[in-house]
Amino acid sequence: MTAATKLEREGSPRPGIGNQYLPINFLRRHALELFLKSGIVIIHRKFKLPYGSLSNSGPPHALDGDKWVPFEPLHSVKCLWKHLASLFHENKAVFDSIGPKDLWRFLLRRTCGSRELNVVILEACFSGIQHRDRLSKTPKKAVMTSANEDEIAKRLETSSEGPKQFMLLMKDDNNNVIGGYCYERGPLTDFNRTLQECVNLFSGLHVAMRDELCGCG
Repeated sequence: MTAATKLEREGSPRPGIGNQYLPINFLRRHALELFLKSGIVIIHRKFKLPYGSLSNSGPPHALDGDKWVPFEPLHSVKCLWKHLASLFHENKAVFDSIGPKDLWRFLLRRTCGSRELNVVILEACFSGIQHRDRLSKTPKKAVMTSANEDEIAKRLETSSEGPKQFMLLMKDDNNNVIGGYCYERGPLTDFNRTLQECVNLFSGLHVAMRDELCGCG
């Protein structure tokens, strides 16, 4: 989180997807994942909740559907947030008795009801380039949009940004272009801001958990 902020402050005056956005977003997304995982561990250990049939003192897991998945291969922000939210919901009475009055209600209402927190968009943007058949099902503000070779060439000719743009061309075994994707600067800028606000929200929630549940304030 701190590294991402420092990198952003010291970054290029004209940031691009490779020289700034990707490393900053990678660091922020990783921070978000760690906040979620830490929150899950704190609750399971504080309330002595097992990970399914496994002890709460063993390797941490999160519930993905009906399956308990160990943390090491689990990187889904959506899955981790759903599990953490369920822990708050299932232990609401206990949380209501801890800390200042309405502390958790305020924090969770702000986090869950925040306009910035849209886990579906987070997942879509970080799941890599999607198949053309699925592209129409993604949010309208996609960072990469589908385009054929002629559309990409026209964009390079007419865009005010000039020819130095991030494009992805897909070729078959015979080196023929079969499709491509264009990088959309505007949606990515909006997404950067959204991700930063999400990290800030979960950072605050995590501080409250460490302070009130672990006594580490």
